[in-house]
Amino acid sequence: MKFYPSFSSLLYLTFNKNFHFKLIFCFTLIFLISCSSVKRVYDDRTSDSYDSFLVRVLVNEKPDNLSLLVKDKIYLSNESEIIAEVKNGNILNFSLDDENIKLKIAGKTFTSNVFWIESGTDNKIIVFDEKKYRGKLRVFNLNNEIKIVNELKLEDYVKGVITREMPVGKGNDNYNALKAFSICIRTYAFNRIAQKRDSFDLYPDTRDQVYGGVVSETDFTNQIVDETAGQILSFDGKPAQVFYHSTCGGFTEDVQNVFNSVKVPYLISIKDGTEPFCIISPRYEWTEKYSESLFVNRLFNAGFLNSSDCSIQDISVESRFESGRVNELRINLICNGSQLKNISLFSNNIRNIIRTSDGSSILRSTMFNISLDSNKNVLINGKGFGHGVGMCQWGAIGQSKQGISFKDILNHYYPGTKIILIDDKF
Repeated sequence: MKFYPSFSSLLYLTFNKNFHFKLIFCFTLIFLISCSSVKRVYDDRTSDSYDSFLVRVLVNEKPDNLSLLVKDKIYLSNESEIIAEVKNGNILNFSLDDENIKLKIAGKTFTSNVFWIESGTDNKIIVFDEKKYRGKLRVFNLNNEIKIVNELKLEDYVKGVITREMPVGKGNDNYNALKAFSICIRTYAFNRIAQKRDSFDLYPDTRDQVYGGVVSETDFTNQIVDETAGQILSFDGKPAQVFYHSTCGGFTEDVQNVFNSVKVPYLISIKDGTEPFCIISPRYEWTEKYSESLFVNRLFNAGFLNSSDCSIQDISVESRFESGRVNELRINLICNGSQLKNISLFSNNIRNIIRTSDGSSILRSTMFNISLDSNKNVLINGKGFGHGVGMCQWGAIGQSKQGISFKDILNHYYPGTKIILIDDKF
């Protein structure tokens, strides 16, 4: 299929051996309306080959309108046929139309419940603005919001995540850590695929795994993903639940202490080496300092206090888990001059309530000591970054630097699990 951007264009289209069309258009873009019933099969997600497993990633959420600048040739389809071939430099304007999506481009308007976007180039990469995606894009209306979902091969998805979630390092220092981590990414995504959600499988951010598309890929990490292609972690014949975090601070955490989960045999608290492997992490140790009024306001904003006119009398750790992380934090206050108020914060929820002193993110971890100084400032000295469950990424990097294999790294953080190849039995 070829595109000629002249005002008097003669275009021959061949979809297959049985269809040959001659069309004359007077537009900069060539629109193909009702010319063929070529179907696009996007929902066939079963295969005996791991390379054919598809994952659906929500890459864009807009309330009611969306504009995309085309940077390389694409094909546009509705639910049944190709409707346009679009060259770079054109803008796709999407808006809501009741339960459908309206698309305006170069003076033409199309309405459909879904639009599909495919690359028209040899490298099969879709380019919009500064973003690049493999596979296909689906634009649709979900709960009166315009959504864009990237549907692509599972292996390509892993390539778009790995550098966004773990430092690549220098040379081969992080090689085995990245190799182990690629299996974690794939296992996590595979479990999401297995849930068979209606519209998409994964968010592109920390709600699931951070996905950046083609711009996140490197030759080095792509090679690593290829070397572990199709491999996931399993336990007792089923895909394992996979959690990971940046820095454990010396001990990982039992999953039931963080997510109120049932006990999982391989998601338990473990010591991260005699000298912690993650001691090389820039987030291994940290401090936070809060004025009394700032700390009280955090409690007030979280709904624990009816008034911010409170004074902290005492703050203490009432109990810890075996890992050393705080289980219960007790704060004693006097509010409105005379009213006693005792507040208890628990486990990982502490991070959401206290946050960092600048408020930019949740507290780095719950592995900390806390005290009041003479000016009633709240001081926190902590270790680690993240919830602490599963793989400690900087611990994995530390092991990789010591030459420990990717299999041993995985066995360290997920004891009792096995590496298997994806197949249809799941």
